Amino acid sequence: MHTQPRPWPAPPFKLGPAPHRYGGAAGLPEVVDVVVIGGGPAGYPAASLLGRAGLRVALVEEGLLGGECTNYGCIPTKALYSKLLHALQAGSKPQPLPGLAEWAWRGPVESSRRGVGEILESAGVWVVRGRAGLAGERLIEVEGGPSLRAERAVVVAVGSEPSHPRGLEPDGFLVVDNRGFLEALRRDPQRILIVGAGAVGVEYATLLAMAGREVYLVEIMPRILPGIERGVAQSVEGSLRRMGVRVWKRSRVEGLERLGDRAARVRVAGHGVVEVDLVVVATGRRPATRGIGLEAVKARLDDKGYLGVERPHMRAGPPWLYAAGDAAGPPLLAHKAFHEGIAAAHSILGIKPPEPGPIPMVVYTHPEAVSVGASLEEARAQGIEAVEARVPVGALARVSIEGGGRGFVKIVYDPATHRILGFHAHLPGASELAGYAAYLIARGAKLEEVASTIHPHPTLSEALWEAAKAALGEPVHVLAASTRR
Repeated sequence: MHTQPRPWPAPPFKLGPAPHRYGGAAGLPEVVDVVVIGGGPAGYPAASLLGRAGLRVALVEEGLLGGECTNYGCIPTKALYSKLLHALQAGSKPQPLPGLAEWAWRGPVESSRRGVGEILESAGVWVVRGRAGLAGERLIEVEGGPSLRAERAVVVAVGSEPSHPRGLEPDGFLVVDNRGFLEALRRDPQRILIVGAGAVGVEYATLLAMAGREVYLVEIMPRILPGIERGVAQSVEGSLRRMGVRVWKRSRVEGLERLGDRAARVRVAGHGVVEVDLVVVATGRRPATRGIGLEAVKARLDDKGYLGVERPHMRAGPPWLYAAGDAAGPPLLAHKAFHEGIAAAHSILGIKPPEPGPIPMVVYTHPEAVSVGASLEEARAQGIEAVEARVPVGALARVSIEGGGRGFVKIVYDPATHRILGFHAHLPGASELAGYAAYLIARGAKLEEVASTIHPHPTLSEALWEAAKAALGEPVHVLAASTRR
């Protein structure tokens, strides 16, 4: 018998919007210098920088300060990953998922959100609650709130929102997206089907497998992690399978039948029917730019709703309009948003922003996955006769100290100039190398510069040193010459 799902009662730790005591609209003038729409990782750095520069700045946010990353994405996911990883490494039983979800929300998430508010307050930024829309040139209206005029600029940093295939719209109970994931853990689901094997879906699969859950990962494309270098993605898939995750590629959900309010029967193309306690939809995102008046001010919008921007200044059409973060197009990453929000603020202040460098891609799998810069295929497609040098994790003493495991690091380089073009890795702690690798690639560093730099031992930073030495034919901790092709 089909039963309509009932809403799951609000958890005791309240995963919804909460009053925010920082800033506020007290004393807010009708005319300010800059209005920033959105308080996520693009909006709040822009607003705080402009405020510290002495401008009158109002930031309008309809949800939670910190945006998607702080409240529903990066912070809670990595908090859960850290707790589960430590338990796994110690050989101990992890804390139950409901308790971990509450800890993540009460601890790292609330702390990060509170920190955003304190940053804005210290910069003298007015924080206005409500949904903002452009009512004309530099004119902002806030639903249920004030009208504001920006004398100098408006920064659109509205972020993005989850998108869902037809028939898989979240009900907040049996079917959820990233915004309902923490709440869903309160039910302590044992069998979970995840739709979409991009970074979000793969991270959820990793977390749940580490927690000992039965996990199905369904992906319509022929490979997982399309934003990650192919060899790394293949290695991650192998790790997921060894953890017990059923990875079904070239497949899709064909139907979903609810079995009361506690389970669902899901039909998956090519794999039959599985019964699960929870379906997590991680099939992508769309910009939250619709319905805020951008068309009326002749902003540059593409057919997907992303704002076309002039980089590095981040102008989005009219000379007074700027965009940053997810609203300005993919990749939809918090660290890209930080950079773009700061670039927009610099441009408003008359400071030339730096040219953007390579954007690191990091996925918190077990072990972690990183791609920075060009893959071998991408470099060769650009007309460079690139070569890659690969070193197994067994060459790294730090990895051995922390339990060993499978994985590798590789450097893609130009054999004519020895310039480093890309760095890709699947090893424990790889995320901590991503910024270093991005710096080297952005600065046009050569193999010799890395190989001749003394790296502390035993550390993960030696991964780049070992790969550079192997590329030069001088391997130190590799039994045979590194694989090069």
